[in-house]
Amino acid sequence: MTTSTTAVRGTARTAARRVARSRRLAAALTLAATVPLLACCSSADTSRPSTDAAPPSGTVVDEPVPDSIANLPLVDQHGHRFTLASLRGKTVVLGDFLTLCQEVCPLTSVNLRDVARAVRRHGLSGDVEVVEATVDPARDTVPRLAAYEKLFGAEEDWTLATGDHRALDRLWAFLGVDQQKAAEDVSPAPTDWWTGAPLTYDVHHQDVVYVIDAEGHARWVDDGTPDTMGEQPSGPMLRFLNDEGRHNLASPTEPTWTVEDVERAVTYVSGKSLD
Repeated sequence: MTTSTTAVRGTARTAARRVARSRRLAAALTLAATVPLLACCSSADTSRPSTDAAPPSGTVVDEPVPDSIANLPLVDQHGHRFTLASLRGKTVVLGDFLTLCQEVCPLTSVNLRDVARAVRRHGLSGDVEVVEATVDPARDTVPRLAAYEKLFGAEEDWTLATGDHRALDRLWAFLGVDQQKAAEDVSPAPTDWWTGAPLTYDVHHQDVVYVIDAEGHARWVDDGTPDTMGEQPSGPMLRFLNDEGRHNLASPTEPTWTVEDVERAVTYVSGKSLD
């Protein structure tokens, strides 16, 4: 790690964001794990497909996603409109990201793309959908999402989503994901991997992955750092990583989550094996 002023500031910002993230997510999980989980003891829950042992990582929750959230309009990288409600009947893996993140999101995308590949490989395309929804809809337009997808390799079960900022703000607020727009404070400013223009702001946010069951209940969540287990983003995105991002790639900060962790969570929630 460099000892430059920029790196020190970056480390301090990261620590502050992790503290804020931990506090916020802990509160969200406390809420998700108390009142809603009482329903797990009811007879209505006996039809849940989950028969496997709980995943060793992440947190098992039971939080119904209300229609007011599930019906928020989203649009994917191909311009197709959808909602979380339209995906009911499928198990949904849902993560947050932005295409101009230099620290964590490209690693999240590597892992979730690989989860989508596993879904297709196991013939579960009709049963499981992997979705990454942006926290930066102002910049993450449909054409940008399509360009981002090409950097990672298109997967039919991997959906990148954007939409109206009010809809996405409501979605992430419900799921306990804190986010804050902040001016870029490094000089020279990093440049956009797509346009080459200098970046003027970043969106600080919690990094989470949820698994939502076919009935529309959030059933598992992990807020650790993605561990790609040595797999790297493509050249342009690899070069876009800053010092913190390269550190996360080489030595991700604990706690971490892997492709296998998400696959186990999907198996636990859906009863359909991705092993």
